[in-house]
Amino acid sequence: MKKTRLEAFSDGVLAIVITLLILDVKLPAVDYDHLYGSLLKILPGIGIYVLSFLLIGMYWVFHHFAFMLIREVDGVLLWLNILFLLGISFLPFPTSLLGKYPFHTMPVVIYCINLLLVNLIGFITMIYLRRNPQLASEMLTSELHSSQMRLYTGVNLLYVLAIILAFFVPKVSCVLLAMMTVFLIIRSVVFMGIGKCNARWSGQRTAPKESTDFN
Repeated sequence: MKKTRLEAFSDGVLAIVITLLILDVKLPAVDYDHLYGSLLKILPGIGIYVLSFLLIGMYWVFHHFAFMLIREVDGVLLWLNILFLLGISFLPFPTSLLGKYPFHTMPVVIYCINLLLVNLIGFITMIYLRRNPQLASEMLTSELHSSQMRLYTGVNLLYVLAIILAFFVPKVSCVLLAMMTVFLIIRSVVFMGIGKCNARWSGQRTAPKESTDFN
């Protein structure tokens, strides 16, 4: 399978999932005199919607970057990508659950486990690419691979920490997720630039044209 076909399929799934998130954010069925109080009550749900939207957007950015490191797709990468999309497509459920029961242990734990499993797929994908260099592009240097593995490990550990904290202080878990999301967004902007792979990622002064052209 050509990797462009897999990218197009993934983009379609991510676009649908990120749209579905808003369906659970509903206007309160109250008269105008009670609107202000009702809007305050749904603020946590709106906050969770924004968090999930940004997280899916972040995963789309990193998915785009990951495919810059892939030259060819085999059956294993195909199914790893499908499992990644499975985790992403499930995210509206814990988002809805957490929006309805904000800052409660079980919804936070389910939400964090969902994110942990998605991130683990990325971790496994990087290991598989390193062990099958014929599938990787020349951009996947040892330095870049080590950097990505550190990132995935750090994020996974934060998800595990958030799960543990959810049993004691669920609000702290949500704050931790929000802070991590902001950090990763800033990191992607600083290191990836806009529409291309920055030299900090590739370890090269200029990235090869065939590795950075996605149009």
